[in-house]
Amino acid sequence: MTRERLFLVLAALVLIAAGWWLSNNTEWVEEDVPRPATGEARDNPVYAFEQILRKLGMHAEHHEQLDRMPPEGARLVLLSPDWALVPERAEQMRAWVERGGHLVLLQETGWDDTRLEAWVPVFAADVSEKVKRARAAADAAAKAKPPATRGRAASAAHEDAGNEGDHIDHDHDEDEDDDEQGDAAFSEPPVFGEVESLDLCSQFGWSKRLKAKPGRQADWTLTQDFGQQLIRVGQGRGSVTVLNAGPALFQGRMPFGCDLSLLLAATVQADRGATVWIYLNEKREPLTPWLWHTGWIAIVLGGMALAAALWRSAVRFGPRLAAPPRLRRSISEQVRGMGAYLHRHGRDALLGAQQRALEDAATRLVRGYARLPLADRVHAIAAATGVAQDDLYTAMASKFCTRAELPARLQLLETARRLLLRRP
Repeated sequence: MTRERLFLVLAALVLIAAGWWLSNNTEWVEEDVPRPATGEARDNPVYAFEQILRKLGMHAEHHEQLDRMPPEGARLVLLSPDWALVPERAEQMRAWVERGGHLVLLQETGWDDTRLEAWVPVFAADVSEKVKRARAAADAAAKAKPPATRGRAASAAHEDAGNEGDHIDHDHDEDEDDDEQGDAAFSEPPVFGEVESLDLCSQFGWSKRLKAKPGRQADWTLTQDFGQQLIRVGQGRGSVTVLNAGPALFQGRMPFGCDLSLLLAATVQADRGATVWIYLNEKREPLTPWLWHTGWIAIVLGGMALAAALWRSAVRFGPRLAAPPRLRRSISEQVRGMGAYLHRHGRDALLGAQQRALEDAATRLVRGYARLPLADRVHAIAAATGVAQDDLYTAMASKFCTRAELPARLQLLETARRLLLRRP
């Protein structure tokens, strides 16, 4: 036997020994691992309830807004009190029910604290403390007995509790008697066909019981432990059904336990072809996207107007218009203009014009200049400009001059004027 074959034989023996050890020290069993819900079943809390209704041939749909009422003859199940955010919806529901709609209310959603209380013909009454103690004693007695006799013990205890409750609260709760055992609920009339009792596995509340308002007759009741857990009363051409339960009754993912599916179908008056609306809550689009989708034209125009206003009032780095160029006469234009003026008016007119220019500047810059006599005027100008007072007096007082004197006097008067304008 070669070395390679020896290694193969040893490896086979090791594998056989490992398999034998695993078979003797391990146990293979099957275990069901539930998979989480996906798709609509994950996001829709009433998915199972809707599937039941669709299997019965009904049109079931859930809504997160009640901007409009369901069609006439449909069923509306309110699982949230958010509908009361719009006050007029209570009156809209009443008109819809009286036209033939069927409304389903849940006591734990607090509908009796809204405007529905004014017209819904059902109210909830508190169960008395003695009746509560009687039920607690009945439950304790049932749990203390062996399983074989627990049902009979619970029946006897509930019967005693019911008798005690009737004896104590006969005037206040005439319809609170013990007609059932455990969690069984009795229907009047029967739910479907001959079915008069439903096992509901503690789906209802125990602190309150439902009653029809005085003068109103119930079309269907479900009685359980000292009172009614469900009441349906006609309203106009429609009806109102009230359950002493919470939204979880319709939101269970496994609605086939006990007789729950039968109860749900009877609650919405299951009928092939009928429509059922299930109101979950009030969910609307956020304000910013809603404004854009409904009024984007106004938003765009307003943004353009705002941008134009900001641009118009913004700080600029320069003037709105370019500064015009400083227009200055050339020397030749100045000489020609002076020559033309002398030719038309003579030397005396030019000397008078220069004197008036100095007088105007002094009037604006020297206080009280217009009220001073000539000598004081000359003194004030000479003091302000530093020119020779005698020469300035001669230039300002003379009315005419020779051609030789004109240039010097014009220069003196113009120099004094410019010096006055430079003073602060």
